[in-house]
Amino acid sequence: MQQRLTELTAAVEQAATSLRGGYQAEELYALRVSMRRIRSLLKPLDSTRSRQFRKAWGGFAAVTNRARDWDVFLLAAQEMLPSAGYASFAARHRRHVDSCHEAVTELVESAPWHRHLQQWRQYLERPGHADGEFMAPGSLERALSGARTALAAALASGDNHDWHKLRIAVKEVRYQAESGVGGLPASPEQAELIEQCKPLQSMLGSWHDCVVQLQILDELESAAEHGPLREVIDHKRVQGLGEIQQTVIGHPLFEASGNSANSARSASSSGS
Repeated sequence: MQQRLTELTAAVEQAATSLRGGYQAEELYALRVSMRRIRSLLKPLDSTRSRQFRKAWGGFAAVTNRARDWDVFLLAAQEMLPSAGYASFAARHRRHVDSCHEAVTELVESAPWHRHLQQWRQYLERPGHADGEFMAPGSLERALSGARTALAAALASGDNHDWHKLRIAVKEVRYQAESGVGGLPASPEQAELIEQCKPLQSMLGSWHDCVVQLQILDELESAAEHGPLREVIDHKRVQGLGEIQQTVIGHPLFEASGNSANSARSASSSGS
């Protein structure tokens, strides 16, 4: 696992270097994915230091949230609105978008960011670290259990917050499966889990984008192009949630006694 964390750290630093040269949406996405994967790998580790680092990574990621939300929203608005309407929408909110982008650039140029990376590198390179804290068998099974619990809560409440927690839980399963068990490479069973997660992530991500975009519209001053946008986005939200609800019922990822859970237990046993 230490090698995987080192690789992800290099990806973080590469994306941050690119962002310091000028904001690029694709580089922010790469940065966020790598930070999220690091946090996922740290989650099962039971030490004060790992929890501190996980919290720090989460704090940095939070600074980038609104920039990513706007990047996705602008692409969606461009598809939903006629060219004149989109031009008006983009121009009206350009100052706000630029401010969100500047916050990202300022983050990766800041002293706290550089200090964090230095301390994180020292943490990774500590002698004997990989043989102790980084060995976390059972984390994949715990992620699967968490996904099943999250699904039950989402189906029971129908609340956006609970469906969002399911989205995070499915990501957790995928990231743990991609990282193998106990530092070992991903097995064929884990590869199967990854493929099961991907379409669910896509559906849940598209639904969540709609939820966020509606929240952004609620925060903005009223404008002529907002009405048509809201109507299309809300339709996509309702349609997307319906597709998710149909997909998750009977899905093997959420069957505690199904193939996915048994595969995870088998992989955990072989990796311990």
